[in-house]
Amino acid sequence: MRVLGVTALVALVAASAADAACDPSKWTPPSDGVYNTSSRVDPDKLNVHLIAHSHDDPGWLVGVDQYYMEKVQYILDTAVEELVRNPDRQFMFVEQSFFQRWWHQQGSEVRGVVKQLVKEGRLDLTVNGGWCMHDEATPHYIAMVDQTAYGHQLLMDEFGVSPRIGWQIDPFGHSATQGSLLSQGVGFDALYFARIDYQDYANRKKNKDLEFIWRPSKSRGKASQVFTGEIIDHYCPPGKFDYGNNGNQIQDDADLHDYDVCDEVDQFVNNAKMRGGASKGNHVFIPMGCDFQFDNSRRWFKNMDKLIHYVNQDARVNVLYSNLSYYTDVKRAEGLTWSVKSDDFFPYASARDDYWSGFFTSRPTLKRFARVANTLLQQVRQVDAVYQSHHSSELVALQRAVGLVQHHDGLSGTEKQSVADDYALRLNDGIIQAEKELNEVLFVIGEKEPYHFCLLANTSVCDVSTQNADFEVLVHNALAHTTVQTVSIPITHKSAAATVLSGDASVRAQDVFVALPVHPETQVAPYSFVFSVELKPLSTSRLLVKQKDANIEDDNEHQLEYAGAHGVDAEVTDDDVVVLENHHLRAEISKTTGSITKLANKKQNIQIPLSLNVAYYQAFQGDGPKSGAYIFRPDSNKTFPVTGTASDGAAAGSLPNVTMVELQTNTHNGLASVPRVAFKIGSWVTLEYRVNDEDEFLEIEWTVGSVPIDDKKGKEVIVRFDAGDSIASDGTLYTDSNGLEFVKRVRNHRDTWNLTLHDNQEGVSANYFPITTGAYIKDKKRQLNLVTDRAQGAASLVDGQVEVMVHRRLLADDGKGVSEHLNETESVFDSVAKKNVTKGLAVRGNFFINVDSAEDSMRSLRSKMESQFFRPLTAYRKPVANDVKAKVPWLTVSEFPPNVGLTTVQELSKQCLMVRLSHLYAVEEHATLSQPATVDFSALFSVKNSVVSEVTELVLTGTKELRAEDERVGLEWKTTDDAYGWSPQSLPVKGTTVVLQAVEVRAFRVCFAKGSAVAVEEGGSDAESKKKAAEVGAKDMDDVDSWEQEEGYSFGAALQDLAEMIAIE
Repeated sequence: MRVLGVTALVALVAASAADAACDPSKWTPPSDGVYNTSSRVDPDKLNVHLIAHSHDDPGWLVGVDQYYMEKVQYILDTAVEELVRNPDRQFMFVEQSFFQRWWHQQGSEVRGVVKQLVKEGRLDLTVNGGWCMHDEATPHYIAMVDQTAYGHQLLMDEFGVSPRIGWQIDPFGHSATQGSLLSQGVGFDALYFARIDYQDYANRKKNKDLEFIWRPSKSRGKASQVFTGEIIDHYCPPGKFDYGNNGNQIQDDADLHDYDVCDEVDQFVNNAKMRGGASKGNHVFIPMGCDFQFDNSRRWFKNMDKLIHYVNQDARVNVLYSNLSYYTDVKRAEGLTWSVKSDDFFPYASARDDYWSGFFTSRPTLKRFARVANTLLQQVRQVDAVYQSHHSSELVALQRAVGLVQHHDGLSGTEKQSVADDYALRLNDGIIQAEKELNEVLFVIGEKEPYHFCLLANTSVCDVSTQNADFEVLVHNALAHTTVQTVSIPITHKSAAATVLSGDASVRAQDVFVALPVHPETQVAPYSFVFSVELKPLSTSRLLVKQKDANIEDDNEHQLEYAGAHGVDAEVTDDDVVVLENHHLRAEISKTTGSITKLANKKQNIQIPLSLNVAYYQAFQGDGPKSGAYIFRPDSNKTFPVTGTASDGAAAGSLPNVTMVELQTNTHNGLASVPRVAFKIGSWVTLEYRVNDEDEFLEIEWTVGSVPIDDKKGKEVIVRFDAGDSIASDGTLYTDSNGLEFVKRVRNHRDTWNLTLHDNQEGVSANYFPITTGAYIKDKKRQLNLVTDRAQGAASLVDGQVEVMVHRRLLADDGKGVSEHLNETESVFDSVAKKNVTKGLAVRGNFFINVDSAEDSMRSLRSKMESQFFRPLTAYRKPVANDVKAKVPWLTVSEFPPNVGLTTVQELSKQCLMVRLSHLYAVEEHATLSQPATVDFSALFSVKNSVVSEVTELVLTGTKELRAEDERVGLEWKTTDDAYGWSPQSLPVKGTTVVLQAVEVRAFRVCFAKGSAVAVEEGGSDAESKKKAAEVGAKDMDDVDSWEQEEGYSFGAALQDLAEMIAIE
């Protein structure tokens, strides 16, 4: 028996006295054991809406599979059981990556119950509805739309419901794209979240401004606004009302000493009144649930039943089970006037020195891999559509993997290492299936030998090209524009040449260069074959590459050493400059420092001085907030060069211990060369400068790592571009929002409150912002543009400068729950020691920079962002006989307007495609290209033996037709001001023609049929025209079958042949 001390006895007596003060006769318990939960809205009271939910991360501390097995399946099992017990109860579930797994494991009886609960709205699946709750800082908008659409389509197919509420409660800051395209754009009437800057939160709470109208798109204005709410005190219940984590329950048995109804009611009412005091109107909501809660739903619902029963007897407030759709509707019905916010919510700070701007860069290789996988998914979908395979099931694995990694603890880099590895494995498995899908499509059109992706080609690894003297390259252009792109392939010979076997491609320039390994001690392909190729819109071409001389293994004259046959020591001479140029640009690079010194735009006759410095911040590791997976907190505002002493963060320093690496070997066939030069900086950084054919941008390939930690100090590595006084940027940086619109960033400033910075370190971390594809600084005459190959953090801490964080290696945890240092390592085979060694992760990536006039700069920037995201799809195989007849694609695409992007092309049926179009420019970015763009599908899409018969606009997710104007515009709200108050009209489809306004992204169903196109005449009957189109389509359902017969093959037969070949092998 445990003996109580004096202090414990006193506490017990005090508690008993308090209990005695609570008169049980004040409360009426249920006589039949059933609590009264039937309350509805009371117009004369503060109404408290209980929102029962569970926030379920599909990966964070453990992987998605483990979370499902240990928690989520029991959450859904027990929640459904408890909803059936009481018709007043409601429960919200969000993450479709979990729900769909659970749904497909249920029998018919449970499915019938669930469908009825969904129909009644008590199991609420109309909130968010994506495959995951995506991050908002690091994904590209195409991936955000894609994963949202995938979840929405599954909900529509199974339950016939469309989500109408956004629920982004855990991402670490919120983007302008989320507030526009991913809210109103996907059909959401409201958006609720739980993480905004602590200073902003305090101001808004004080001013009753935690709910407001968010109108972040200057281009779309009111047409893309959304009612937005920041949840008071986070997304978990207040204090003792968390019935899962803290073990509390309501004791309403008056015969027991721990009877606590009075205390429970008082605390709840006080909290509700606090929320009411910070809100407008007579309605507030309290989230009831938290991370992975409701695995014991009985406990949660029984206590909530008691809470509603007794609080409503108290009668000071009215409490009810509710859902966010109903809450939004009653808030709107109050007719209140709301403030307007027109910027975004980055970076997020939860406290002093606690800026969540580190995750913008965390896990850079995962960020790049996810970008590559996302682009690959879009490209293989296109190939499916172009050749009308009717067989895209192999893409499901990649679609799910790409969707899953967009999770706010996935692509963000804020998960444990084992979980990051799991995301990467899923992406890799999905890519393997996509390769299989690509080959099945190509097999159908006569390509009998399979192709293989080489995802590590940028690190000089590709089995096909290094194990065969000759090989074929398949190149697919996913752009709707003719493009000149550069392809780099690892090879083992000193000379090579490419020729076109089939397709409309033309090789323009080619060279062979010495390859730079990521780790000097590893043995990889010694050379890179680089060629530029012109590609037509949505075209696929086949090239043959022939290597021309002896294998490098038989050539002792060449060794892969920086300071050997291909490396020269830096030497200061009168001719200290390397010049790289094409007819667009000229770059001068110092042999001594390895830094660019001048950058010129030859066509605009603009030249600026420009330096590049690689440096790092030392991570803070003392008491208080530390740099970690989430947090960026340097120990000062000083930066250190890769070797040497600290230099002031505002000063441009030289790069020490520089070795220039001669790369070019020779030119070929009289074609123009592709000039480049590389430098080794210190012991763990390399820079390679490239000027590619027809490119307006200088390409800079950087390799960073292994980052040394022998001094026991974490490091956050940056690349800083400094144009000095040549660009008077006036404290302003512009960063892209998920690859869509740009957001103006003013140093040490926030639009909606007066930012307080407490020290020099905060002056750094508070001015870091996420970039997904690009950033720029400008003045009235010129603009310096930067395009990147993955999500990163960027800042402009001094006028004329842009710095980008490229890598982080940290030795402390930031205390945000991961409990693991962000210290990524890799196993590397040491070709000298002949064994695997563990080293810090080395990262390789690319920047693209140019300078342009103020008038034309956004044209070059937007074009580069689009072409860099949609790099050509390349696949490789051994050469095959050229007697195979090339099949004509089912779909060909003509040149699109230069301001329109073909974002998605996906098969819907034999004669219909789902097409998403994006206007690539925002308002006021360009005098002509920002204007509305017209797309006539009948003129731009050509289908064998058919024409465009119908174009119908869909909601952006593609789940249903966009039928009414109010679906496009969204709900109307009264506002206090008119920031971005215009509402550009989204023009309806007319016949086969659509008009896109600036930065619009829209989805369409495009159908084809034999004979004449059926157009909807202006003022005519849309329904009648659709009926005619349907009749034409029904009559020609066998268009594709007849095409197959003409071409002499059958898709089903081809698959059977492929299966037999695989079985034989």
